[in-house]
Amino acid sequence: MAMFPHISLIFLSIIVSIATSYTVLILIEYVSKRKKAINSRSNLLAVLALGSGFFGIQVIGILTFMAEYQFTPRYWLLALALVTACILAVYVLKILPQGINNRSDMARRVLVTAFFMKAVHFLGLSGVLDVRFSAISPGYYVLSAITVLGISYFSFRFVLKTNAMQVTEKQRLKNATILGFVLTLLYYTSTKTFYTNMALPEATADGMGAITMAVFVASIVALLLLSAANLALVDLHALETETGLLQQVKASESRFRTLAYTDQLTGVPNRHWFFAHFRELMDSPDGKVESVGVVLLDFDDFKSINELIGHDGGDQFLKKVVERLKSVLPATISLARLGGDEFVFAVPNAKKQYLERLCQNILLIMEEPIQIGERSVASGISLGISCQKITELNEESLIKQADLALFMAKSAGKESYEFFSPDLLDSSIRKQEITAALQQALVNGEFSVHYQPQVELLSGRVIGFEALLRWNSALGAVPPSEFIPVAEECGAIHSIGEWVLREACQQLSAWRREGRPDIHVSVNVSAKQFLDPEFAEKVARILIATNVPAECVEIEITESVMIDLDTAAALVEELQEIGVKLAIDDFGTGYSSLNAVKNIQIDTLKIDKSLVDEVLGSDRSMAILATIIELGKNLGADVVVEGLETLEQVTLMRQYEVIGQGYYFSRPLPADKAARVWDKYLEQPDGMFHAPVLY
Repeated sequence: MAMFPHISLIFLSIIVSIATSYTVLILIEYVSKRKKAINSRSNLLAVLALGSGFFGIQVIGILTFMAEYQFTPRYWLLALALVTACILAVYVLKILPQGINNRSDMARRVLVTAFFMKAVHFLGLSGVLDVRFSAISPGYYVLSAITVLGISYFSFRFVLKTNAMQVTEKQRLKNATILGFVLTLLYYTSTKTFYTNMALPEATADGMGAITMAVFVASIVALLLLSAANLALVDLHALETETGLLQQVKASESRFRTLAYTDQLTGVPNRHWFFAHFRELMDSPDGKVESVGVVLLDFDDFKSINELIGHDGGDQFLKKVVERLKSVLPATISLARLGGDEFVFAVPNAKKQYLERLCQNILLIMEEPIQIGERSVASGISLGISCQKITELNEESLIKQADLALFMAKSAGKESYEFFSPDLLDSSIRKQEITAALQQALVNGEFSVHYQPQVELLSGRVIGFEALLRWNSALGAVPPSEFIPVAEECGAIHSIGEWVLREACQQLSAWRREGRPDIHVSVNVSAKQFLDPEFAEKVARILIATNVPAECVEIEITESVMIDLDTAAALVEELQEIGVKLAIDDFGTGYSSLNAVKNIQIDTLKIDKSLVDEVLGSDRSMAILATIIELGKNLGADVVVEGLETLEQVTLMRQYEVIGQGYYFSRPLPADKAARVWDKYLEQPDGMFHAPVLY
């Protein structure tokens, strides 16, 4: 009796095939996303469901050709077929989420899958029929092998392709239907000839009907497939929700990280980012970073810019400066803002010449003023640089060294850059010691005023003295050239300068009471002290308190205060209203000598020692000096030549009828010795200083 397929069982087998395909797609996606081992207890249902699906496809396919036949199943063979199908399920769920790496990997997995599929088929067939496999044509085995290999290959390719895509539920159902139909079609195409030409053994009266068994198997398979699919779908949806929440959290973290690491004003990285980046350079695992250079940048007078254009204008200034700085830095270097007007960048494997070139480019590009509204704003910038080898790298020390170098660059005249060196550290320590000592110097009475005579060279008359500050501290005798700049930087210059002026006026008052009414005293004031809006008022109060005529006091300022002529002219006018005289110190060495004397009425020009040192043996230098002397006289000002140390210099300057000052006559003296110099001049019959006063 030949076997022919039953149409109703064909439809049943298609449904089972589609359901199994659907479950496979869900479980593969589930395992891929969960990344759990397949032998975990939570996936036991998945293995049973998928295994029963594979088993159901094979057994129902066999029963389709036995619709009218009664038989007695051999359950142990059917059970073995189910176990084999479950092993295949474990294998499929284990390998498919991992993907296929190459062709040999694909071939190996296709062969293993085909073997298990055929094993399930033959075990299922043996469980239903007493088949003599030796009687089966060898051609069938060849055709069967080719077909099952094709089914395995197609299934792998199809499932891997669909699993790589993000699919909706509708697309998943569509893919399962396609896969189920194709698998059923291939199965019946390969087995039709075999079953239709195969004679059935004698039927048994008490056997089970094929339709009954097919429905039973399909029911069990459906129950397991639905349970597994439902469980996987619920977990998958929960996973998708969890993944969505995690993505939102990660997106929020990314936004917060961006906010936390970005300067909100300029848009460049902030100090938190810089130190994190710096630590990454320090911990470089590949050994490519052998050293790190850090460059600190700070504007020389940003406070004045804020006062000039307001804080909003200052913010706009910083934004434009950042764009300008970024234009000269390589793309591999990130500029970061530490705060205020201080910026920084790190350079891995930095060479000194490369860092110098970067700093020079920055200084060059900052020379051009920046347009803020209708104003052109210019500000110098100073840079401090420190480099360390990665083996010696210490984050804190490197930043401190760069900061110290920045401080020294500003101290050296600003608009410059400075590299850290051990000598710089010694200098910094010295400055710190001086700064600390200055805080108590006035209270401890460590300052004193010495007086250096000023001599009218033509007549030899001593016409007055310049008051010069001296400091004898716990550090020893510190020269003014060393402690005055530090006092200006730390702000102590105001109280110190006021003390010097008061002390000089008190001494002048004492000399006048002792019968020396013609003495006048010149007092140096720093630029910061002079530009104090209350300076003229302070001078007036001191003159009143010491009962000294204003015309006996001369205030010496340097040319540097003449940069802002309008402000300087107003302050000079206030002093002249009081009646004090005004001298420009170090004339000819500063910013704009001609502008200063052209626009401001002055009483005395003091020519710096450096010009005097150059005149001997240099006609050109002598011509320049003579021109300056002539200029002063034409303006109606007295001319004082400082730094006279030799008779040759005194003789040369006497012909210009100027006032001389220097060690040829006397070093700066304490008040009592200075008084003796004055008295000694009065005792001389001809009123001439014939020789140096040996003090």
